[in-house]
Amino acid sequence: MRKVLVLIVLLAAVMGGSWFFRAGLKDPAPQWQLAQIELGTIEEAVSATGRVDPVMTVDISSQVSGQVAKVLVDFNSKVAAGEILARIDPAPFEARVQIARADLKFAQANVAMQRAVEDELKAERSGAQAALDELEENLKRQRALLDRKVVSESIVGSALAQRDQARARLESIQARLVKQRAQVRSAEAQVESRLGGLRERELDLSYTIIQSPVEGIVINRDVDVGQTVAASLQAPVLFTLAQDLQQVQIEVSVDEADIGRVHNEQRVRFTVDAYPDRHFSGQVSQVRKAPQIDSGVVTYRVMVATHNDDEALLPGMTATVEIIVGRHENVLRVPEAALRFRPRGVSDASSAGPGHGRQRSAARLEKLSATLDLSDDQQAAAKAIFREIGASMRALHESTMDENARRDGRNQIRSQAVTRIEALLNQQQKMRYQQMRAESAGQTQRRGTLWRPDGPTAVSVAIGLSDGSYSEVSNDNLTAGDVVIIGQRHISR
Repeated sequence: MRKVLVLIVLLAAVMGGSWFFRAGLKDPAPQWQLAQIELGTIEEAVSATGRVDPVMTVDISSQVSGQVAKVLVDFNSKVAAGEILARIDPAPFEARVQIARADLKFAQANVAMQRAVEDELKAERSGAQAALDELEENLKRQRALLDRKVVSESIVGSALAQRDQARARLESIQARLVKQRAQVRSAEAQVESRLGGLRERELDLSYTIIQSPVEGIVINRDVDVGQTVAASLQAPVLFTLAQDLQQVQIEVSVDEADIGRVHNEQRVRFTVDAYPDRHFSGQVSQVRKAPQIDSGVVTYRVMVATHNDDEALLPGMTATVEIIVGRHENVLRVPEAALRFRPRGVSDASSAGPGHGRQRSAARLEKLSATLDLSDDQQAAAKAIFREIGASMRALHESTMDENARRDGRNQIRSQAVTRIEALLNQQQKMRYQQMRAESAGQTQRRGTLWRPDGPTAVSVAIGLSDGSYSEVSNDNLTAGDVVIIGQRHISR
């Protein structure tokens, strides 16, 4: 009997231990991973890449073709404005100048000759005029004598014929004089043309001396002695000068999703691969409005000005840039993991309080219906859209994406929702809806939920700036040093 009792006790002990072991596996006790709410600074930045460029570069070309006779500067040479950089062989251009001068002298001599002919015609015209005047007087005397029957009519007729011949000769000389004046003007025009040709040849000769238009440093030289420069179609670039490498700029490509937050004079920090441990600073100097489209991706160019006193930054370096679009000091901040955490079995809607998400959707729908005077069918369709938005937002918030990816996802969901709601409206309702959205722009604030370890208990917070690791939060019931949950793990009891 005793053996039976012992066997029963042993069997009960084995079964109890087995049950306790299985129960321990099925009902693990949660252990929270905690973090403290801190008081600190949050900086939100837009990340991009860019290229270091001088503020001003000058490409120096040759305006004439020829063989390079001298090169007087090299890479990294510092030059003053007007300093000679290179010379092209001037011999062919000097010969052309001599020919042009000879042509000018010939044209000037032709002008002198044509003017002499004009003077001869003027003298001849004066003689013809005097002869005509004399014959006019003779004709008058003969007619007077005819009236007194002193001379015959034949003598008067002869005097008249002589007068007419003299008048015709004077008119001929006058016509020749007009023609000669035209010849003089033509010769003078030839002088002007030859003079212009001479000036052109002299300019070409002066262009054989290639000078620097600005003070700067030679960052590229693409010419050697003996090289033939052909400037007939497109002027070749011989030298590239940077006016001042102590003042450089970075041309940054910013995605269209971020460009709305970038403005002039925002602070910028950046690094370059040549100095990975050194941080440079600058500020936004210009946001260019022309889009850059590459394979359907739209970006905008942002110019960042920075000092380069030690000339460590060289043209063409790739810069990893952060544009500071927001900075708040002495604010409460928590790790991003605290805002992503959700206890098992708790959705985003329930974490903010019972029915909180549904209440907000109902309030928005009610405001939309009252403002736009929606019909019953429009209200039903809008309600379905809000319900889908809520489900999408909850799924996005429960995901393991980083904050930047979640922000982009939220923006996309909201944009799609706006498009779908506008499709429900008539033209007048669309105008009121757009006005309503414009009035509320900038007034919306992101919401999130933190969890205290006592319970756990949900705390709804307004989310401000985020730097990717920490986010700014605000709630009247939170203070620096409060503990929140950032994760959980299970251990067996």
